[in-house]
Amino acid sequence: MNKKLIFAIGALFITLWAFPMDQKHGNFDFDKFKAEKIAFITEAISLTPAEAEKFWPVYNEFEKKKWELMQDRHQLEQQLKENLKEMSDKEYIELSKQLAAFPKRDGELNLEYNDKFLKILSPRKVVLLYIAEVNFRGSLLKKYREKGPGNN
Repeated sequence: MNKKLIFAIGALFITLWAFPMDQKHGNFDFDKFKAEKIAFITEAISLTPAEAEKFWPVYNEFEKKKWELMQDRHQLEQQLKENLKEMSDKEYIELSKQLAAFPKRDGELNLEYNDKFLKILSPRKVVLLYIAEVNFRGSLLKKYREKGPGNN
């Protein structure tokens, strides 16, 4: 696996593990996480109310499609684990092509939504968005390190 993919998957798991937890049940508080991410990005790129109204539905659609793509890959990897020894060469070839296509599908999705973001935001703000996403992941990693595994 390439290093970027490993980092992205790792950051996602850290995000889901280390970020807001419902203290009573120990469950991930997705609504709190989402609110914090929205606030972080909104501030980082100085979204106006008019921009935010147009931007957030498109961004949420983008994130949903990214999540679905990651779920598709995970499902394919699960099938691989379960059927690894029972597959024919033809099936291995098809599987290898599907696995190899995920970075391309991800890249195509990024390009598609980059164009959509550029219709809503200035080019500068689109670049600031990408920087804000990296910084948000960095803030999650920092919280994880400060909190530490098992420290509530």
